Amino acid sequence: MTGLFTIIIIFVAAMLAVAYARKMQQGGFTKLELQQMKTRGWAGGILLAVVVLLASSIVVIPVGQRLVVYNLFTHQFSKPLAAGYRLVMPGVYERQMYNIKTQEYTMSGIVEEGQIARSDSIQVLSSDGLKMDLDITVLYHLDPEGLNELHASVGRDYENIIIRPTLREAIRNEFAQYEATEAYSASREVIQNNLVDRLRLALGQYNVILDEKGVKLRNIALPPTVVNAIEEKKAAQQQAEQMVYVLDKERQEKERIKIEAEAQAERIQIVNDALASNPNYLNWLAIDKLNENIDLVISDGKTILNLDAMRSNH
Repeated sequence: MTGLFTIIIIFVAAMLAVAYARKMQQGGFTKLELQQMKTRGWAGGILLAVVVLLASSIVVIPVGQRLVVYNLFTHQFSKPLAAGYRLVMPGVYERQMYNIKTQEYTMSGIVEEGQIARSDSIQVLSSDGLKMDLDITVLYHLDPEGLNELHASVGRDYENIIIRPTLREAIRNEFAQYEATEAYSASREVIQNNLVDRLRLALGQYNVILDEKGVKLRNIALPPTVVNAIEEKKAAQQQAEQMVYVLDKERQEKERIKIEAEAQAERIQIVNDALASNPNYLNWLAIDKLNENIDLVISDGKTILNLDAMRSNH
C-alpha cells in the first residue's frame, strides 16, 4: 500500500515539473502568479505531507499474522492487531509483524533439510555412554496473547534464542536416561511423549505453544556395532518366539492324541462290557452286517441257519 502512494506522489511531482517547464517557455510567471503559487505551495506541501503520513501509516496485516504495536512516547504496548487494514502512525509507534500459524523447526543430518543449511543433527549420549545422532522436527505456534511479552524479552529471532537451545537441552536430558538399545527400539515412543511434556513446559515460559503432536523423532543413528547387536538380539527373540509357538503346537497335538486315545479306550471298554453281559452280542453284530434280503434263523441260540440256502438245496 505504501508503495502505491509513493508511485502516485512521484507521478504528481512529474506532472508539476512538466507544467512548470511549459510555463517557463511561455515567458515565466507574473508576480501575482508567483504569490498565488507560494500560497498554494504551502497548502500543497501540507497536503502532500498529510498524504505521505497517511500512506506510511496504513499497514496490511495478512491472515495468520499479528502486529505488535509499541508506543515510543508512553512506552506502552497496545493489544496485538489482527488481520486486516490498520492505521498505525510511524515515528509514534514501533511496529513488528509476527506469524501465529503453526511453524516447523527441523534439525537434521541431511544438508539443507532443516533451518540450518548444513548437517545439523543433535548428538546425544545415552545412559551407557554411547553417542547417538538424532533428526527431529518440532511443530509449534506463538501465543497471540503473549506476543507483546515475547517481543519485549526476545524479539523476532525467537528460533535461535528460544526454540533451538530449548530443543537441544530437552533432547539431551531425556536421552541421558535411557540405554542406546532402549532408545533405538522399545522406548522410542515413550521418549517422544516425554519430550512433548518437557518442551511444552519449557517453551510455554516464552509464550511459545507446542502443538499436540509437536515432536517427531525422525531418525536415531547408532554406531554400526550397536545396530548389529540390536539386530542380532531381535533375531534371537524372534527365534525364541518361534520355538515357543512350535512347542505350544506340539503340546496341543499331544493333548489331541491323548483325548482321542482315551475316547477309543472308552469305546473298547463299552464293547467289552457288552460282551461280558451278553455273549450273543458278537452274533448279533455279525447278523447286522449281513444282507437284509437274507432270511436267517438262530436255531439253538448259538447256530445261525440260512433259510434261503436250505430251500435251494431241496
